[in-house]
Amino acid sequence: MITGNIIEACIDFTQRLIQTPSMSGEEGTIAKLVEQECRSLNFDEVTIDPIGNVIARLYGQDRSLPAIVINTHLDHVDPGDPKLWHSGAFEAAIRDGRIYGRGAADIKGPVATQVYALAALIQAGQRPKRDVVFSCVTEEEIGGAGAIYWAEHVDYPIGLIMIGEPTSNNVALGHRGIRQVQVTFFGRSVHASVPHKADNPNYALGTFLTRLQKRQHDLPEHPRLGATTVSPTIIEVDTTSRNVTPAWARVNLDFRSAAVTHADIINFIAELAEGFNHQVLWANGFEAIPLDPPEQLVTGFDTHPDDPVTVRVVELLTEGMGRAPVVGQFAFATDGRHMTGLGAPIIGFAPGDEKEAHTANESITLDALAEGLRGYLAVLQNF
Repeated sequence: MITGNIIEACIDFTQRLIQTPSMSGEEGTIAKLVEQECRSLNFDEVTIDPIGNVIARLYGQDRSLPAIVINTHLDHVDPGDPKLWHSGAFEAAIRDGRIYGRGAADIKGPVATQVYALAALIQAGQRPKRDVVFSCVTEEEIGGAGAIYWAEHVDYPIGLIMIGEPTSNNVALGHRGIRQVQVTFFGRSVHASVPHKADNPNYALGTFLTRLQKRQHDLPEHPRLGATTVSPTIIEVDTTSRNVTPAWARVNLDFRSAAVTHADIINFIAELAEGFNHQVLWANGFEAIPLDPPEQLVTGFDTHPDDPVTVRVVELLTEGMGRAPVVGQFAFATDGRHMTGLGAPIIGFAPGDEKEAHTANESITLDALAEGLRGYLAVLQNF
């Protein structure tokens, strides 16, 4: 049972998490805060691993059963222009039943909910049926180094992975994979006063983007996870001087898909860049490398709605929350894509509206935190 003091403690912890900035690569302070919270709540095991992930465990009644993993992350995106915030991005102000601040929905509210769902069991003197592992990882926002490290070092069986990303306390059974692809166009740099002597790659890039706008809907779609999309995001050139034409111009393309291979992406770009000297590399969050192997499918994760584990989790969430969660997919990518090799069903569930994520004046409702606690508790008690 979720008591009033658990809800109040969860709200307080959410505020303290928001008040602790944790940009990707700068999660050390918040990792210590989460570690200390888990220790103070008497989790059976609490550690910070070599890459900075907080890993905690509550022992189950039958420790031979495959564990439940509840996963979330420590980092958040940049708060952006402070002038856009009604109150400070790290103030964690409460107004009209909402907590405001960077990371409120993505990801501090879900972190607090997972921790205090386990705390509710401990407070009641109960044990889950099986071990529950809380995996709170680093650098989710920039490629998932923490999740990759954690998944590579798992040495115990897992029966269910729950991803704590904002779903409005509904169920997300998958998402498309992601590839950040750099396309660089090469030319010849000259003084801007003699443009006729240049081979200005900005024109090649402009033509490429015009072609892309016309062709981006030609890519295939997945029957459950939806269409392949591609978005131009960051544009760069090699010079910062305003009176020099660039030697190269680069655009980052954000591909989201569960239906294309590396070869499909390479061929698609080659058609759009026909006639121009260019290079294609995969910016995987760590380095820029070729899109190899060509036959590799771009995937996220995809748990079937009729999987017995899915059916049981939905039943338990319905019992805990007093309403049936809507079953769908994430629109964005999560660390779940790094966990498919563990062989366990992956299900997304947490408070917070995904539309709030990464926005100025990001917020989460107090009611959503309470409902998320009830949902998680029902799964942890009975799965």
